[in-house]
Amino acid sequence: MQSDSSVARLAAWAATADASDPALTGSAAAAFADTLACILAGRADSATQAVLKGAEATHGTGPAALWGLGTTLSPAGAALVTGTAAHALDYDDNFAPAMSHASAVLVPALLAMAAGRPAIKGDDLMQAYVIGLEVQARIGAVMHPQHYGAGWHSTATLGAIGAAAACARLTGADADVMARTMSLAFSQSSGSKLQFGAEAKPTHAGFAARAAVTAAALAEAGLGAKAEFVSAPWGLAALFAGTEREMTLDDLGTSWALLTDGMMVKRFPCCAASHRALDGVEALMQTHGIGLSDIDQIEVEMPEVLARNLRYDAPESTSEARFSLAYPVMRLLEEGSVSLFHFTSEAVATVADRTALARIRRKPQQMGPEGIDAAYAIEVTLTDGRRLRHDQAFIVGTIRHPLTVTQLDMKIADCLAWGGLSRRKADFSSAMDALPAAADVLACLSPLAEGSLK
Repeated sequence: MQSDSSVARLAAWAATADASDPALTGSAAAAFADTLACILAGRADSATQAVLKGAEATHGTGPAALWGLGTTLSPAGAALVTGTAAHALDYDDNFAPAMSHASAVLVPALLAMAAGRPAIKGDDLMQAYVIGLEVQARIGAVMHPQHYGAGWHSTATLGAIGAAAACARLTGADADVMARTMSLAFSQSSGSKLQFGAEAKPTHAGFAARAAVTAAALAEAGLGAKAEFVSAPWGLAALFAGTEREMTLDDLGTSWALLTDGMMVKRFPCCAASHRALDGVEALMQTHGIGLSDIDQIEVEMPEVLARNLRYDAPESTSEARFSLAYPVMRLLEEGSVSLFHFTSEAVATVADRTALARIRRKPQQMGPEGIDAAYAIEVTLTDGRRLRHDQAFIVGTIRHPLTVTQLDMKIADCLAWGGLSRRKADFSSAMDALPAAADVLACLSPLAEGSLK
């Protein structure tokens, strides 16, 4: 399949590019640690367990581990289950260039793709991650903001394509196989934001990871596909509300999204659209010494496309609570922190003062030139009549405002405690430290595949 298309150029680069810069592979290793912690925490979630039951019935046995579950499936089945687990608690990272939960697709797909093959080195695994992420970024620049604004869940659509490129890279694909892999992933891409707040939402990461593994295996087996799937008639941009921009490729290998944009590592287990508000409310709490009992009303001005993600003003379930602005803000004001243990059925059902939820309001604004990166304006009216305002310009956990070592440790501890694995923190840390230089990544991680990790 020969073509001078932008996808063919991208594929040729992805098949051979050197992504061994320690700054890149070190960031990739951090993403693996963060995502594997989320997988271990999410493995017992009801969505993961339902997907596991369905995958066991439909995908068959195989060599790919289901992390922390003590069983294996075919690579495609394992990618489906593990991707769901990674995204089940909405604690996994965000990637702004693709507006996706990139690692929740990339990590499960790559680990599943490695199963049943000759030993994969840690450096090769990290480079495949970096390449897949860059592919997401380049295609994301063509598709956004229209794609996400139209209601597509980019984790499921663009995430599948980027992870497919990563899987093809891991298997040593040439440019032709790489292009066919990405095109075949496009043919499986789907997922609407309609599912935000539903138990089905985390399956989007699982579906995308499964699509990536399947596409890579089919292309490796010789299945043909059209090379130019992005800008062609009936292609990705035309069908999925993309723009008419050309893909930027001249700086491939010299500009890396992982270094310029980085990942948003979450410190709150809920939709990223709420995090700028949570950071701002926390700043007001620290400056003025206020808590929930002091609040008469809070209004948060935010871009309308993000406000729609947080549409559950009075959530009735844990899934809805993760896609609420009012619920996590109320918990932060009430208890000074937001953890996984605030997102249980009991915690959501036993909110002491549900009128407090109604006093915390979204105020959607038309998106301006800053797009989704616009500052949130937080206006607080206190019970004594005072009015406070705070403009929160950044999210803690992004590349320019990274989590501290203490905050990262707290997140890992939260995930392991939720998963009943607090006693295994040293084992987890040892495996993550050894992964980048491992001669066999699956052997390195094998202790985390056990079914009884407590």
